[in-house]
Amino acid sequence: MAKEKLRGKKAIAVMSAKGGVGKSLVSALLALSLRGAVLVDLDVHTMATTKLFGLEGKLHEVTKKGIEPFKLGELGVVSLGGIVKDKYVVLPGGNAGEVMESLVAYANLGDANYVVFDLPPGLGDEVLTLERLTDFFPVVVTTPSAVSVKVVEYVMRYLNERGKRPLLVVNMAYMDCGDGKVARPFGDLKNAEDLAKRYNAPVVELPIDPSLESYIGKIHEYDGVVKGKVKKELVPYLT
Repeated sequence: MAKEKLRGKKAIAVMSAKGGVGKSLVSALLALSLRGAVLVDLDVHTMATTKLFGLEGKLHEVTKKGIEPFKLGELGVVSLGGIVKDKYVVLPGGNAGEVMESLVAYANLGDANYVVFDLPPGLGDEVLTLERLTDFFPVVVTTPSAVSVKVVEYVMRYLNERGKRPLLVVNMAYMDCGDGKVARPFGDLKNAEDLAKRYNAPVVELPIDPSLESYIGKIHEYDGVVKGKVKKELVPYLT
């Protein structure tokens, strides 16, 4: 059922080996920037997506067509948080993969052109499950930090061995200080660019926007510089 739901749709997996790099934010802004998209939160342990969109405590409606996505304008959002509300979830062993498959199988994806998957950090059952379901396009997120880049290389190497060419997104790469001045508080792009060259991956860098913090819980209302870069530089790789 899950495979059938994804047939004919472009699947995009936003992933990273490192936590705290802004993967869920990138997933949300990317899904909002694609026409006819559904965002599926496959981080079934922490469910950051519901927090970004202000959906905490809300339940998915279930119809004959399945689990109905939350609607935010043209975007549909599906999350385990819409089933368990704001309770934490502990899933031992392969149970995480089974929950993920069920979430996709019973979601009403309708006529969505794109399905954006927000994956948890690391290389676990989530990645293997998604590989079984569809041929996805990987978007790998890192920060410029040397530690982050070194950890993220595990994912890049894995994808390379699986014959996939990911897009590398360097989040929080710089801050525009005005008057043509740019600050790079987390380091320059050298480490990330070297990583991208090793795996023949295109690179997109996203800026720091302090105003984003005020949009947590209503990220669908944000239309600032980060979303602008996502529209201008990420979306063309995916459409």
